Amino acid sequence: MLTDFTKVILRRLRLIKFDRNLLVFLVFLCISIAFWFMQSIKETTEVTLAYRLTIEDLPKDVVYTSEMPAEVNVSYNSKGWNAFYYKFMRNDDHELVINFKEINQKSGKIIIDANTLRRAVMRKKPQGMIFKSTTPSKIETYYSNGQHKRVPVIFNGRVSTTAGRYQCGTILLPDSVDIYAPKHIFGGITHIKTENVTYTDLEDTLQTRLALLVPRGAKAIPDSVDASICIDIFTDKTLQAPVYSENVPRNKLIRTFPTKVNITFLVSSTLYDEITPEDFLLSIDYKELQADSKRCRIHVRQRPANIRNLRCASIPRLSNIS
Repeated sequence: MLTDFTKVILRRLRLIKFDRNLLVFLVFLCISIAFWFMQSIKETTEVTLAYRLTIEDLPKDVVYTSEMPAEVNVSYNSKGWNAFYYKFMRNDDHELVINFKEINQKSGKIIIDANTLRRAVMRKKPQGMIFKSTTPSKIETYYSNGQHKRVPVIFNGRVSTTAGRYQCGTILLPDSVDIYAPKHIFGGITHIKTENVTYTDLEDTLQTRLALLVPRGAKAIPDSVDASICIDIFTDKTLQAPVYSENVPRNKLIRTFPTKVNITFLVSSTLYDEITPEDFLLSIDYKELQADSKRCRIHVRQRPANIRNLRCASIPRLSNIS
């Protein structure tokens, strides 16, 4: 039994008057499409199939240190219907299998040439198709036999800050990475730099992720690091530090007045209370002293790495050389 809703739909359809010319047009349109389709499947056309690339019998210690493509696109010439069938209707899991022994291996480099790719394709070629080309036409990649080492990461960039603020350090996490590379590349790698970056007018600590600049043929694990560019307010601090003498002969004695000098420097607010006179080593060199001079030059032999603009507020006078 028809529902009330169905009866309403049928009643509405009876009220629609189709134009005879429109019906004729639609019939001829369908016939034209059918003729076009029948003609097109008889013509030779090009079809591209994607094949997953698998390297068989790969030694367990082999590590790819540059990109190995996961797929190879293979182009064929075929009749239209056959191409349509393999492209859209037949859902095969296409795979190219190449044995590691078939591959040219030289100086830590794998080369899969066009002939090797062609042989692998011919083993998987669908019936009725003519092989044309592969993309890529040749595969080259570097590999390591497991040798690796850990090297430090160096920040590679320029940083500027707004007035009254300074960069007080850069923290990289991790601060070192594992490097895999062929033997001829492995020995020359002593450190890895981050990508070259420039940051201007920073007012506060910046946290970002930076890629690593790895030499061609090498691989870093991980291939990026988290960077914290520490920005802080710097203020002046003044301390009194003792002055020592150096290169003094055993039969000589140097006395200066005063025995301590005032030193002033810029230090970040977070480290202000941590800097003490013991962090500095100031000295005068006996070899630089002149008999007619009462002034002496001060050398800073030791200082904290995280201070700026160190200066001496007073210069000691020689009180006695005996």
